[in-house]
This record gives sequence, structure tokens and C-alpha cells, in this order.
Amino acid sequence: MDFGEKLYRLRVARGIYQKQLAVYLHVSVGTISNYENGIHSPDLKTLSKLASYFHVSADYLLNRTDYISPVDALEQELIDQYTAGDIMNAILDLSLEGRRDLVKYLTMLSACDGASLPSLSGPGHESFDFESPDPEPENEDAEGEAWAEVPDDECL
Repeated sequence: MDFGEKLYRLRVARGIYQKQLAVYLHVSVGTISNYENGIHSPDLKTLSKLASYFHVSADYLLNRTDYISPVDALEQELIDQYTAGDIMNAILDLSLEGRRDLVKYLTMLSACDGASLPSLSGPGHESFDFESPDPEPENEDAEGEAWAEVPDDECL
């Protein structure tokens, strides 16, 4: 998807007209149309304003990455004074085997948490599906309802 199509999709998803975006950028409606149709490209200042307006990175707009969040999202504190950027840097410092183990562990944690990880399938990506152990035999409570016993250490 090229810059113009990304701009169009972002604008439509936000529910704004070309005129509204043109007013924000201090350009003409024709200029917005030219951006969206791939006739012209914005200068750096305008590109920066577009990224800020739509809360995306300039790299995303320029098709350098599929990561849509702005770079300042990496400064978001996740837990105990660790930012997303700190975690990302720690991951990048891991060996390839360490990264594979991390993905397996995250897959297991997300399964226990009832969440799911984004798909890592595609060229160069292995599929890491967490396979839960065979369920324990079902037991019955005092009212005759069946329940499965789950070991305490299965999900932390």
C-alpha cells in the first residue's frame, strides 16, 4: 500500500473529509487529493504533521514498516518503570534461540491469560502454538456437576 492509499484509509477511518485535513495542514483540498492519488508527496514538515495528526509513525506512512503506532509509544511505561522500548531492547539483545523461547513462553502466558498473540506466521516465521497438556480426568462435585482438576502450577 503506498503513501496515498495509507493517507486515504487513515482519513476515512477517522471520519474526516479532505477539506478538514487541508485546513489542519494549511494546504488546499487539491493538495490532499494529489497526496492521496500519488501525484505529489508531502514535504518533511507536512509528513511530520500528518504522522502526529493520525498518531502513526512517519515510517508507517512512508511504507518503511507495518508498525502503525508512533515512536513515542515505545516510551510508554508497561510495568515497574520498564518502558516498551526497554523491553524491545532486551528482546533484541537475546540470541535467536532466546527469542524463540520467549515467543513460546509468551504464547503459553497468553493462552493462560485468555489472550492471543499477534500472528507470527509468514516468511521466516515459525508457528509457536502452545499445546496445553492433556486435561485431567473430570471429577464431580456434591451436586453431580463435572469439573476438571487443573494443577496449581499449570498457569502462574
